[in-house]
Amino acid sequence: MHEMKNVTLGELEFAIMDFIWKRAKPITVPDVHEHLLKERKLAYTSTMTVMSRLFEKGLLDRSEDRRPYTYWAAVGRDDYSADLMVRVLAQLGGRKAALARFVERIGSRDARLLADLVRESKARR
Repeated sequence: MHEMKNVTLGELEFAIMDFIWKRAKPITVPDVHEHLLKERKLAYTSTMTVMSRLFEKGLLDRSEDRRPYTYWAAVGRDDYSADLMVRVLAQLGGRKAALARFVERIGSRDARLLADLVRESKARR
C-alpha cells in the first residue's frame, strides 16, 4: 500500500478521488476540472491545487515529465476506507462499545458479511 499521511478527505477532495477511483486510469487536471464543472462552479486553479494536495498527502501519484501532469490513484478506495475506519477506532477509545454499535447499525446482511470476513482472515493467518 502507498504511504498515506493521516488523511481525512474534505468534500471537494472526495469528489475528485471518487471520480479518479471510478475512472481507474490516469487523468489530467483539465479532465477532472471539466467533470467537476458539471455539478459545481469551480475555478481551474482550485482543482489544480486540490489535486496537488492529494498528491502531497499520498493519495495521488503523478507523472512529472510533462504538463499538465497526469494523475492516478496511489491508494485504492478500499485501502483508503479501511485506513479511515482503523484511524477512527484508534482515536476514539472504547473499541468494544464502538464496534458493538457499529455491528448493530450496519444491518444483519452486513453483519454476516463482516463475520464471514473475520473467519476468512483468521483462516489465512
